[in-house]
Amino acid sequence: MTESVSSLAPGPAPDPDARRRSRRRTLLLALLLLLAITALLLWIFIGPDGDDGADDARGSSPRAELTRAAGLLRELPALHYTGTMKITGAQGDARVDLIVSNPADALGTLAMPSSPALDYTGIGGRSFLRGETEAWRALGMAEKSKVLAEHPSMVQPGMFFSQDLATTLAPPALAKTVRAKDPDEKITVGAPVTVGDHTCTPFHVGDTTICLSDRQADGARFVDRISFGDTAVLDVKVPSRSEVERFSADFRAALPEIRDAVDPRIDVTTQILRDYKGECAPTACVFTARVTVTYLGSTSEPDASKAVPVTYSWAVDRDGTLVELDPECSGTLVIQPGKSKDLSCTATGPSVGEATRGQYRGEIHTSDRALTEEAYQRLVRLAADNSEKIAALPDPPTSR
Repeated sequence: MTESVSSLAPGPAPDPDARRRSRRRTLLLALLLLLAITALLLWIFIGPDGDDGADDARGSSPRAELTRAAGLLRELPALHYTGTMKITGAQGDARVDLIVSNPADALGTLAMPSSPALDYTGIGGRSFLRGETEAWRALGMAEKSKVLAEHPSMVQPGMFFSQDLATTLAPPALAKTVRAKDPDEKITVGAPVTVGDHTCTPFHVGDTTICLSDRQADGARFVDRISFGDTAVLDVKVPSRSEVERFSADFRAALPEIRDAVDPRIDVTTQILRDYKGECAPTACVFTARVTVTYLGSTSEPDASKAVPVTYSWAVDRDGTLVELDPECSGTLVIQPGKSKDLSCTATGPSVGEATRGQYRGEIHTSDRALTEEAYQRLVRLAADNSEKIAALPDPPTSR
């Protein structure tokens, strides 16, 4: 038997160049896919900057511009604000002129149109105003204007402005506002506007507009103006080192005035319970008055039930001559709103020849105090610490 064997003819050998071209196409497609995924992730997490997506001449996005401007603000010793601000309960906008330090000490003035200015002092999250009767009337405080004109007044956030001015406008706080850190918040850039002798470009972030100057330092642009909706429009300047030193000196000089500050939400009334309008024998009289504290704000506020320091001082004369008073005739007591306390004062008349009787007349002066002596001393220490912090900060940068 004969065996048969069949075989196939060998085919052509594989082309090495074709394999290389195939690998290159695969790598190129993978690279393009990776770039597309990266771009998509950047768009999702960073978002578009501005309506037209345009960058500035240096190729920097609006968000990056604001971030650099915030970094410049953060270490400034102080900022000087001028402009207008809405005041709750008042007609028209107040003119503002304030210097606010990095640790949030502030000194300046607020003035309603056609009225005298009120002096403003801010420290430790507290705001104090002092001014004439006409200035308080312009703020809508006609009923208490005479009382408020006698002492500085500690005003709470929400009373005249929604937030404490010094705390809100301190350089680090303004830096947080400028930074626009919410990646989902849209930023639009407007056309440059003129501010003083130069121009600035408005960046709109929500209801806040930050106008960045054409002047810059260390690659960051200065903030020339900031607007908070229709609440405030404030021009911003960076004080020189000499101006900052003068502010620190003026602030320390003004601080003692807040020791006797009152709270406009507190009303203190007195009722004479025992008086001598005729003779008092032999040479002494005892006067008594009832002191009542009333909280004028909402009873739901936390301060509505807080005890109030009240100072009191009796003045007594006999036949027109001031007489010696016992130590308890002046001092400070604490009264809770809605409560009363009775105060007595013994007056000892002077010797007038052989006379043992005389015509006595007495009156008592009372006032609430927004700060206890302990609270005031804490603010004095804080002011000293803040002064050292300001002095330790670097000099303000020079613009170019």
